[in-house]
Amino acid sequence: MINKKNALRAVLMALLCAPALCVHAQNQWTYDFNNGFLPIESGGPALKPLGRPGQIIKEQIPGSDGLSRSIYVFEKNSGLQFNSGEAKGFLNKSFTVEIYFKLDSLDIWKRVLDFKNRKSDYGTYIYHGKLNFFNFAMSEKAAVRAKQWVHYVYSRDYETKVIRMYINGILKLDFKDPGTEGVLDADQVLNIFQDDLIAGNESSAGTVALIRIYDRVMTPVFVRRSYQSIAKTFKEPVAQKEEPKEEPKPVEEKPEPARNKNLAVVTGRVYDSRNLKPVNDAEVHVRKSTNDSLVAHTRTVDGVYNVELPPHETYRITAQADGFQSKSVTVRTNNRFEEVKALMNMAPETHSTPLSTLYFSQGTEVLEDSALADLDSIVNYFQKRQDLRLVLKGHTDNTGSFEKNLELSNKRVETVRAYLIGKGIIASRIEGSGYGSAQPNQVNRTEATKKSNRRVEVWAESVKR
Repeated sequence: MINKKNALRAVLMALLCAPALCVHAQNQWTYDFNNGFLPIESGGPALKPLGRPGQIIKEQIPGSDGLSRSIYVFEKNSGLQFNSGEAKGFLNKSFTVEIYFKLDSLDIWKRVLDFKNRKSDYGTYIYHGKLNFFNFAMSEKAAVRAKQWVHYVYSRDYETKVIRMYINGILKLDFKDPGTEGVLDADQVLNIFQDDLIAGNESSAGTVALIRIYDRVMTPVFVRRSYQSIAKTFKEPVAQKEEPKEEPKPVEEKPEPARNKNLAVVTGRVYDSRNLKPVNDAEVHVRKSTNDSLVAHTRTVDGVYNVELPPHETYRITAQADGFQSKSVTVRTNNRFEEVKALMNMAPETHSTPLSTLYFSQGTEVLEDSALADLDSIVNYFQKRQDLRLVLKGHTDNTGSFEKNLELSNKRVETVRAYLIGKGIIASRIEGSGYGSAQPNQVNRTEATKKSNRRVEVWAESVKR
């Protein structure tokens, strides 16, 4: 048995320091848990357990002849921390994080990397088998399964701000950090697997066999070879079997219907301005610019739409999708049978103004008839938009004491809330507060201006995951 252990150790050392993979030890720290939480290179910082301390145990490598490896088993909302400060700012510029791990659960969002020491919801997740950097980028389906080992790599280039994320040697996400969300903050710690304190409940128990941290961006070829070496050494080809699915046979190569040679075709692509991902099932309306008449209506499939239009005309094409502001572009069809390309980048919708404002008579919380029609429209909107919640803000004019006005504003909020619940809106989707006379719309000088202050504002807000 001693010989087997020595043989395994030699294999792992060969893997970790093979010429094709290992450059200079001072430029990386490698944690395989044979030295506890210390790296195999001398002088590096020890990893710190987060949450409830887990266990370092020996596990037999599947398919091997009795060989075992050291692994760290952690509970939900626990994990490990790398202290870049102790490593003299190791992650302050370009860097790469490579992890070989498995998670017990992959339903909804499961945290992988946290750069802000639990103070932010931003960072990397696995979401139903997709790689995600909340809330800027989402990959297509990746070869990630619950309770199966996966090779995960994250890199960020200091000069270009480009972030790349890989699964099993395959690049899955490639986008530009919109700010400094993908780097460490002043605390100078990288948290792995433990979730932040903002959302909560977005973590999984799991097991990790290898963590390797570099002070540079590793190339796609390097990442691919590293995965192949690890998969070969650990004799776990499960993820390898999924690779053919990453490049499916082209299903789009079907004979296209014959085009009308008397018409031009507009081929458009609608994408999310934040991450360049396609916006699926967006409504597309095409209108003539001369008289605003509707000439075509379609929806995007994987962000793409096609419409055939008469030539020698100018058209306005508008895309609409839940969660986005509508976007329009103008195109001109100059010839028959030509193809015109139109790209539209859609920005996320904002909720900087109330959806509706309901007004009340002096000293009462009773809804007026005119407000009921507005509320019914609000109900229809929120029943369709399950990604939003309602925020009610109650106000009064300055007649009477502040304490009574504060009480009245809260009663108005409760009246509106009760009406919405009675119409089928779930109570947990509604929040509300009264502000009394503290936030007037206009100065309380006349009855007309006072009336504008006796109100409940209905705001929309994105639902937290």
